[in-house]
Amino acid sequence: MNDSEGETMGYETILFGKKDVVARITLNRPEKMNAMNGVMFREVLQALDDAEKDDKVRVVVITGSGKAFCTGVDLTFAREELDSFRSELDFLSLGKRLLRRMEDLAKPLIAAVNGLALAGGFEMILAVDMVIAAEEAMIGDQHMRVGMFGAGGTPFRLPILIGLRKAKELILTGRWISAKEAERIGLVNRAVPAGELEQAVDEMVAELADKSPTAMRITKSYMNRTALSHAEANLEMAILSSLANTASEDHKEAMRAFREKRKPKFTGR
Repeated sequence: MNDSEGETMGYETILFGKKDVVARITLNRPEKMNAMNGVMFREVLQALDDAEKDDKVRVVVITGSGKAFCTGVDLTFAREELDSFRSELDFLSLGKRLLRRMEDLAKPLIAAVNGLALAGGFEMILAVDMVIAAEEAMIGDQHMRVGMFGAGGTPFRLPILIGLRKAKELILTGRWISAKEAERIGLVNRAVPAGELEQAVDEMVAELADKSPTAMRITKSYMNRTALSHAEANLEMAILSSLANTASEDHKEAMRAFREKRKPKFTGR
């Protein structure tokens, strides 16, 4: 299913369309590498609600426009809009709500990773059911590079998928890895050449579309409840950890370095 196909509905930061049994959400801020702001969070939530309520929809696909899947929170937006404890708490809570909604969606949710998936974009691919990525895509948590804590739950979700030791390596170094490496360690289901991404997604959709929606919903819910039994408490703790980190001098230095387009100098305070 291409972006131009199906019914397209009016949104500011995403494209949303339906064709046959598939609903497709495309993060659509290519000039910002699909970096997220509050509007995008709310619009993706709205699209997920729409797709879940539509009985014709069996599978949901989320992807990005341009060269990126998603590169996390728009740091310019964060600097200008999240200027108080309350505004930051509200934004982090909204982000948690979105990721939990993706996780708990009653229908299979596939991420078609067309390019960079970093920070919040990385968190999103941890919350979906399956990931198909272009081999050229680079994937990474990124937060540590800019003195931030992954409030979306990467320190909680990633060890479940790839094991604690490897998760620590990727999170604490902030290292980016290729989609092929992500496939090797179990983070991505399939890595394919960019020109074959849509075909690979269509093949996965076809495998899911003729299955019982009821059985898939119940099975997905059971698997999530057993694997993520303490998700809510862990994500609340992640928000508190992020707020504590934001108050640090290292975080402030990271934001200054971002504005000044230089490498941050961290002091451990």
